[in-house]
Amino acid sequence: MIGHKITKQKQFFHRLQRQCLRSLTTKQQHQQHRQHQQDDPASRRSVLFLSPTSWPEPNATAAGTRTMSLLQHFSPACRSLQSSTSSSLFHSVHFGCGANLPKRYGEGNGGCNHIQWHHIKPNRSNDMTKLIQNIEAENGLIKAVVFDRFYAEEAYSFRIREECPNALRVLDMQDVHSLRVGRQYLVEQYDKSNLECAVDGKYPLFMTPQLMNDVMNFDPSSSSLLSQKNENKKDKQNRLKTHDTFLRELASVHRSDLVLVCSSEEMALLEHKWKIPRWKLVPASFFCSEQKNWNSESPSFDERTDFVTVGGFKHPPNVDSINVLRKLWPRIRARLPAARLHVYGAYPSARILSCHDETNGFLVHGHVEDLDGVLKKSRVLLAPLRFGAGIKGKIVDAWRCGCPVVTTPVGAEGMRDLLHDGDIRGTESWGGRIVKDETDFVIDAVRMYCEKPLWYECQENARLLLNGLFDRDKNLPIVDHAINHALVDIDDRRKSDLVGSLLWHQNHRSTEYFSRWIELKESKEEKCF
Repeated sequence: MIGHKITKQKQFFHRLQRQCLRSLTTKQQHQQHRQHQQDDPASRRSVLFLSPTSWPEPNATAAGTRTMSLLQHFSPACRSLQSSTSSSLFHSVHFGCGANLPKRYGEGNGGCNHIQWHHIKPNRSNDMTKLIQNIEAENGLIKAVVFDRFYAEEAYSFRIREECPNALRVLDMQDVHSLRVGRQYLVEQYDKSNLECAVDGKYPLFMTPQLMNDVMNFDPSSSSLLSQKNENKKDKQNRLKTHDTFLRELASVHRSDLVLVCSSEEMALLEHKWKIPRWKLVPASFFCSEQKNWNSESPSFDERTDFVTVGGFKHPPNVDSINVLRKLWPRIRARLPAARLHVYGAYPSARILSCHDETNGFLVHGHVEDLDGVLKKSRVLLAPLRFGAGIKGKIVDAWRCGCPVVTTPVGAEGMRDLLHDGDIRGTESWGGRIVKDETDFVIDAVRMYCEKPLWYECQENARLLLNGLFDRDKNLPIVDHAINHALVDIDDRRKSDLVGSLLWHQNHRSTEYFSRWIELKESKEEKCF
């Protein structure tokens, strides 16, 4: 029996040895091919976007809209249509994802501006090797890989570093994830405290200036997250999760060659608070066409009616926003009995759908294909966000469609850079109103809905902010320049990046070895079937 086991072990190690030799030979051949392409100045260049969990959904999420803008910008098919902003950096554009491929995307060229879609399981080194080899054989050398959020960098960067050592590794943050998670923890603790302080079924205010100030001043790097007194196990786990997420996210930033940052507020945190080198950070917000003026295609104040709120319901800040609106809406409706609130968003849960109330004008529609059509018919967008991070796509979309907004400091974060007076409630300041408590939210929602001069003034402010902050003709060339500059001096940048080099040392690469362990474990399980 023992002899049989020893024989089986020898056979296993012999197979493993042969597999490793074949893999090594294939990699050597691939590296020789890549070196030949590297030396050829006329060689075509490709860019590969990677996400372990999410395909870009421009009709469902703001992040999907922004990612699709980048994909289309790099796609050669866009050059004839958008010559003023088209990139000449890459000859082919690819997106690989671990989730199942949606039907609207075909494997390979999905017909979407010649972007090529690839389903690739996470934690499969052979699959990644084959994908890279196929792309480079058919479309040219992969010169840049863009990781969609920090957990994509954790899942894939070590494989890219191994297979494409000369490719630029770009982290697209979308937002500072740990900031959003930490602010959510803060709001949940506030709500829990409110519940405990309820008297005779009456709860304290759920949106106050103090809460908004605490949320906006929250720092995920704070040492206060490391210890708290008198908390239960679940609260402790949530608190430590915020700090752990921050450390993982910051490590991902340091390991990357370039980091795309969506918000100026987060850019300041990364550079000044967390000491990320400025040369590594690239402002890459939203990318909108210039809005020259409000023409006849934009309905007037009198042609619009009702309130609207939008946001995908897989995103916790949007779910919380609906809970807030359920409490605020009766007070708005009491002042405007004929007004209705239309709720749109992909993936509504049964609980969200149950909020639908025809009698009181709270109408839950769920997903909508033509969001612009909805926003152009609506008079005011409501976004009482109590937590979140990054630029809020719903506000960008509302402004594009000439619809003023009533929101919180969280909603307006990173969207007030052109202001000079610092007064967040100033009529001259913004494309709507920014408020910190629920009473002001109700008052300003009613004012924005009823006061025509104020509405037109905020609509024009929105146009100026859109053009100043989110103009694609200004923002996309900044991304192009940063990538091109990094490609030219990639070796020098990496040599000078001591923290990044430290984090690539094997003692600090737990995510890589965890991924390799998953691969071995799942491969063994697959063989059993």
